[in-house]
Amino acid sequence: MKRGRVPAAIAAGLLIVGLAALAARSAASDEQQVSMMAMKFDYWPDTVTVKRGIPVVLELTALDRIHGFSAPGLGLRTDITPGPPTILRFTPEKAGVYNLHCDNFCGDGHEDMVGRIIVTD
Repeated sequence: MKRGRVPAAIAAGLLIVGLAALAARSAASDEQQVSMMAMKFDYWPDTVTVKRGIPVVLELTALDRIHGFSAPGLGLRTDITPGPPTILRFTPEKAGVYNLHCDNFCGDGHEDMVGRIIVTD
């Protein structure tokens, strides 16, 4: 084997790995990424729009304390803790407007910590 040449087996292996990575990226691009921040008495943004039948990856970040995230109409519920984002995956099956709220008491004004997820066709 001459120096500076990549053997055919290694080249083929690199090609296969590269194609697999490209396929994984393509599959991931079929997901809708949504970032939301939770802070005392507020979600930002407080309204997000997603498409019916498209997988959604919600990345939820708490800026100050533990918050809850509950969207009962979509069957979603998790705690959001300060630190790394909480990831919540779902695929909305029905178009509509779904209310969400914090279900961990976070102080005076907690009842105003609401938002909505709009699922479109």
